[in-house]
Amino acid sequence: MSERNAPSRAITVGGGIIAVAGLAVALTLYATSFTQVDWALTACGALAICFVACNALPVRGLRMRRTGLSAEAIFLDLPIAAPLFALGGEVGATACALAFALGFGAASIVRSADTVADLPRHGVLRVLATLVFLPFVGDAAVLRSMPIAQATPIFAAIVGIAAIVFLFGVSAPSSSYTFHLSVARLWGRLARDPRTWAVTVGGVLWATIGRNEIVLGHNLVAIALWLPVCLSAFLLHTIDRQHAELHRLRLVRDAVQAMLGDRDPLPQINAILATLRVPSFDETVSVLAATSARTDAWRTVTTLGPTLSSAGDELRRRILPRLKFSGTPSTSLRDDFYTAYAFAARLADGEVHGALTVHRRNDRPLSSEQIAQFTNAAFELAPLLRDMRTITATQNAATIDGLTGLVNRATAMERLHAMLEQISITENGAVLLLDIDHFKAINDQLGHAAGDECLRKIGEIIRHTVRGGDTAGRIGGEEFLIVMPAASRDIALTVGERLRLAVALGGMRYANGGPVTTSIGAAAARVGDTAETLLARADRGLYEAKRQGRNRMVEDLESA
Repeated sequence: MSERNAPSRAITVGGGIIAVAGLAVALTLYATSFTQVDWALTACGALAICFVACNALPVRGLRMRRTGLSAEAIFLDLPIAAPLFALGGEVGATACALAFALGFGAASIVRSADTVADLPRHGVLRVLATLVFLPFVGDAAVLRSMPIAQATPIFAAIVGIAAIVFLFGVSAPSSSYTFHLSVARLWGRLARDPRTWAVTVGGVLWATIGRNEIVLGHNLVAIALWLPVCLSAFLLHTIDRQHAELHRLRLVRDAVQAMLGDRDPLPQINAILATLRVPSFDETVSVLAATSARTDAWRTVTTLGPTLSSAGDELRRRILPRLKFSGTPSTSLRDDFYTAYAFAARLADGEVHGALTVHRRNDRPLSSEQIAQFTNAAFELAPLLRDMRTITATQNAATIDGLTGLVNRATAMERLHAMLEQISITENGAVLLLDIDHFKAINDQLGHAAGDECLRKIGEIIRHTVRGGDTAGRIGGEEFLIVMPAASRDIALTVGERLRLAVALGGMRYANGGPVTTSIGAAAARVGDTAETLLARADRGLYEAKRQGRNRMVEDLESA
């Protein structure tokens, strides 16, 4: 059993020992009273219960997107198990307990990768609850001798009361202990979930009909009545899974759009973490995406909590490569200040798509329960970070120039139009139009590979030279546009001159050994400018810079 399922181990193992012992005693005492029909009904009931348990649903609004998907499952198994009591006396109770044990045991094996501890826990609770009825079934045997019309409402009332008592008195407290949640909160969720009451009422009615068919000897009809229950479980589980996936994709889309834009992705990441039920602590929690297979290729999506010191940053830099190639779900390191934990967002293919890192003071290490919660959170974040990388790559392919890493022409023009919409008497803006001098000579004399390397290098220089809020794009073969929102004429000239010098001193050479240079045209935006008029002025400045001998920046005289 994995560590993240450890909280339910006491119930699963301890209760399981009691349940197996009680069931063994019951079978020893009453198995000789079973007929072939009783065994057949028990076996069919176990198969139906196994199928329903494999398709159990979580309580709406309290989704446990963890290894135990059926943590607060509504019981569609009620109309399957309850009719078995109609076999009479101790035989009926024993048959019901045996069907639960075999059904949930088989379901645990079938879905061992998803619900290692949860299904055994529910099976154990159901077996124990059924065995509790053994001392009283003799008194209830009178129901079998009563007319159907009189026995039906009594049986329905008993089953309904037993189901509600089990749900709120046994299952909810058990889940509260297992997942460390408030039992009052669980009761509230169960009481507000309309499925709780709809399925309970429907299950009681369907169980009553099945019981009557067994009493009348219509055993095949009773078994046939279990088939719609199995089909309903499958359909409801499929619909619920599709709703969950749709909700996850919406969250991923919002988070990616926020990350790619200039907005804060924190609300979307918080929403994602909320669906995982990750508790809030006073530690620093970071969500990171792995951008490639390299050990140092990480992108911070968001950080929750206090800002890390340089020591914390260094500790995270050291722990991430260890996590990426360790093959373990988590690892930890500590220094004089922090204990750092890293949890792998790894899918079944083994690839690490990201990580969840947690930094705490050395005197406050994470408990085993908290480690299990963060391990689960990282496991659930893996598909989100994988999708985030895919969507980011797709959007970058549509907006980024693959050679230089700058935005492409369409994106640069979009940013230019956005800047011009904000131009006013008090709001400035400017553009720089940059062209590489004698670029054709580089391609002709040194080869196209040298030309591509020159473009890459100049793209890198531009990216590191312009201001943080500026947009630099490649809009032609060797032509670049820098859109500078809120930039005055003087700022544009200063950045342009700094850019010209950076290229000239960048170490790139023509075939004759001279430094590669650029010519730049500058134009300050005015109220009423369109993209065409502003670029035309910048282009005139660029033409004048070429005419004057290149390797210079010229501002269009109409902009002055």
